[in-house]
Amino acid sequence: MKQILLLLGVCIALQSYGQSDSLQLDSQGQSRKLYGYIGGVVENALVDSEQTTSIGLQAAVILKRHWQLGMYGTSHTSNSFREQLIFPNFFQMNYKHAGVLVGYRTHLEKKFEFNLESKIGWGEVKWNQVDSGQPFLADRIGIVQLQGSVDLILTDFLVINGFAGYRWMNGLAITGLENDDFEGINYGLVAKIGIFR
Repeated sequence: MKQILLLLGVCIALQSYGQSDSLQLDSQGQSRKLYGYIGGVVENALVDSEQTTSIGLQAAVILKRHWQLGMYGTSHTSNSFREQLIFPNFFQMNYKHAGVLVGYRTHLEKKFEFNLESKIGWGEVKWNQVDSGQPFLADRIGIVQLQGSVDLILTDFLVINGFAGYRWMNGLAITGLENDDFEGINYGLVAKIGIFR
């Protein structure tokens, strides 16, 4: 509930700012264009005090030069996160999630642009038996992420994005892990290819 209220407050603030900015642009008679991108994501986050790295994709359209609306998906499949849940067998933890991306982007006509983004997604956490590679336990999850980011505009079609934020999880009930183990700061990089100006 706390996350939903925070997300709602951010959206209301951005909506008010976006309406004011849009009116100013309209009064100046500036034309509207549709922009967008697709990007490869590398994301780092702590899970139960251990570092995990996820890779994935995200894509969005940029409406009225500011509003971002798109989708994302990431997956963690490293061999490093292991626990001995049942002696003498070891199990490897993997998790993945995908969903909707909504954000607001500045349009400063500068080398740097700033973003405020939210991600709402659903996915799965599972333990695989190390020797066989077969799933042993799995559970569905929901994730909410709020993050700020900076775009370094290399060309009109190539951007490097650095982001940092905080995520919340719910719905997890699996041996050895709980929601709090996944909640915390996340950060990473996105290489974006698209139309930005």
